[in-house]
Amino acid sequence: MDTKSLDRRGFIKQASALALAPALPMIPGFAQAAGSDVIVGTWGGDYQMLLKKFIEPIVTKAGANVVYDVGQAPNRVTKLKAERTSRRGSMDIALLGDLDMYDASTADALEPVSTRLVPNLANAIDSFKTPYSIPHIFSAMVLVYNKEKLDKPPKSFRDVLDPKYKGRTGFSDILYLFNTLFLSLAEGGKGDSFEPGWKFLSKLKGNQPKIFPSNEAVAAAFKSGEIWISCMWKARALQWRDAGLPLEFVIPEEGAIPVTFEAAVPKSSQNPKGAWEYMNALLDPAGQVDFARGMGYAPTVKNAALPADLQARVGFTKAELARIVPYDLKKLAPRRGDSMDFWNKEFKAGL
Repeated sequence: MDTKSLDRRGFIKQASALALAPALPMIPGFAQAAGSDVIVGTWGGDYQMLLKKFIEPIVTKAGANVVYDVGQAPNRVTKLKAERTSRRGSMDIALLGDLDMYDASTADALEPVSTRLVPNLANAIDSFKTPYSIPHIFSAMVLVYNKEKLDKPPKSFRDVLDPKYKGRTGFSDILYLFNTLFLSLAEGGKGDSFEPGWKFLSKLKGNQPKIFPSNEAVAAAFKSGEIWISCMWKARALQWRDAGLPLEFVIPEEGAIPVTFEAAVPKSSQNPKGAWEYMNALLDPAGQVDFARGMGYAPTVKNAALPADLQARVGFTKAELARIVPYDLKKLAPRRGDSMDFWNKEFKAGL
C-alpha cells in the first residue's frame, strides 16, 4: 500500500512524461450465467457505452460474453468487501476511481496484479501502477462554466460564493468524494483530509447549490441554463463542449486534483481467466486512443501514441500539471464513510 502513496507523490513527474508523449442499480443476487461470462461492475452512461464499443470486442474474439453490472461506486466497494471470501462472487471485473479501489484493497478483496497476468501492464506509466489494480484512464477535476453566462472565467473556488451564482452552481452526486476533495483546496487542503472541503461546502450551502444524480444530469442542467458552473473532470467538459454546449473550463488558482479510473479482479471472481483477458484489453493501446478520442480521458500506457491535436486536447501542459495536487489515499480512504455522511446529512439536506 505504501507503493501507492509514493506513486501519488510522484504523480507530477510521471504525468509530465505523458503530457509530452507522442503520444441498473446493483442487482441483488446477480449470478453468473455461464463460465464464459465476464461480469463487469461499472458505471453506466458514456463509460459503459465506450467499454462496449472498444473493449468488449477484444474480449469477445476469445469467446467470452461480457455482461455489465451497472451501479454506483460505493455499492461496488460494499459488494467487493462482502464477497471477498465467497465462491460465487457477482463480479469478475470491478471498475472504480483510485480512492474507492484503494479502500477495497485494504479489505483484501482484490487479486494481486502482475505483468504475467496482464502483459500490457508493462507499458503502463509507473506512477499509476498499484499491486492490486490496473490504471485504465486518467484526468483531473476542473471548474467548468457556461461562457455565455459568466462575464469572465472564474479564477478561484471562492468565486462560486458570490451571490450572483445563487442556485447556479451544480454538483454530480456520484462525485461527492472528489467534489469534497477538490473544494478542500479552497480552504488550504493538501490532499490528505476531507475536512477542509466540508468547511467550504458549509459556506457554499447558503448559496443554494444544486445536486444532480449523475454526470449526464449535470450536462442537461448546463444545457437548459439551470446551472452556470460545476466541478467536473476535464474529460467530461471536453465531451460536453464537443456536443455543442457553450462551456469552457479552468484549473483554479488553488489547484486541481487528479483521478485515475482503475480496474481490478475480485478474489471472488468466478471467471478469473476471462477477467485477466478483459484487464489486458483495457490497456490495449488502440482502445486507450479510442477512449481518449471518445471520452476525453488521457491514456495510462506509454505506447498509446496520440495524434498531436488529440494530445493537446486531453493532456495537460507542464504549467497545469504543476497545479495538480496529488492526494494521500492511505489517509483519505478510512474517512470515506464520514465524507459520505457529511455530504448526505449536512450538505445535501435541505437543498
